[in-house]
Amino acid sequence: MLLGYQASEPYNSYYKPVYYRLAESGGQERLRELLSKTPSIQIYDTIESQLSELAKINNPQKQLTPDEYKVEVSRYLDGKDSNDYGVWVYYPWSQKLVHLLDEEEFVKVRTSRNLYKIKPEELEVLKTKKLGIIGLSVGQSIAMTIATERICGALYLADFDTVELCNMNRLSNCNVYNLGASKAIITAQKIAELDPFLEVTCFTEGITADNIDTFLGEKDTKLDILIEECDSIDVKILSRVKAREKEFRW
Repeated sequence: MLLGYQASEPYNSYYKPVYYRLAESGGQERLRELLSKTPSIQIYDTIESQLSELAKINNPQKQLTPDEYKVEVSRYLDGKDSNDYGVWVYYPWSQKLVHLLDEEEFVKVRTSRNLYKIKPEELEVLKTKKLGIIGLSVGQSIAMTIATERICGALYLADFDTVELCNMNRLSNCNVYNLGASKAIITAQKIAELDPFLEVTCFTEGITADNIDTFLGEKDTKLDILIEECDSIDVKILSRVKAREKEFRW
């Protein structure tokens, strides 16, 4: 233990970012309160660069000059202060505050280079899909790949286990300071840092007979795809039996 820190401290349970939209009522006051209460906060603001990227993909027919980029950025801002544009995203587990395009524009820019393999109308369909992953050693890489490609709108992550040093031969998005933390939480945090608008729900108790129906969902809330990568034979069997009961496609 160093300086009283332990990996089991409460902030390891945080995996959902907090959004501050300054154009909304009370948004500026909430952000000022956060800044006053968090003196060690780290701030990252590249909003004008992101707006330039947005201008580029919105004008695919021409090569914009530096002056034309400035004109396009000014057009997006429409006389507003750049601080008020988009959304400020706060990550409580790392005390980082990042200024981003808001969801629609963020997703448009982030997935723009997928367009030759995933069409815009296909992306719209994929945004409605919900995927579940049981087991987040090998499953972590699958979750991160899905999130990187943004081929769903929501992810359910289930694993009761915590990160151990011997796990790190197969946890590609894990660091030594994550030792002792929930595998599900760590994966969710990494996804949020990649894409704060992707919906993630963690089942840190893993999958049991008591919660599997909630994990798989019912009717309109049912998972579209179940991915099982756990070690427990009983959970492997239970997940398949339940998936068959709920008429999952194989």
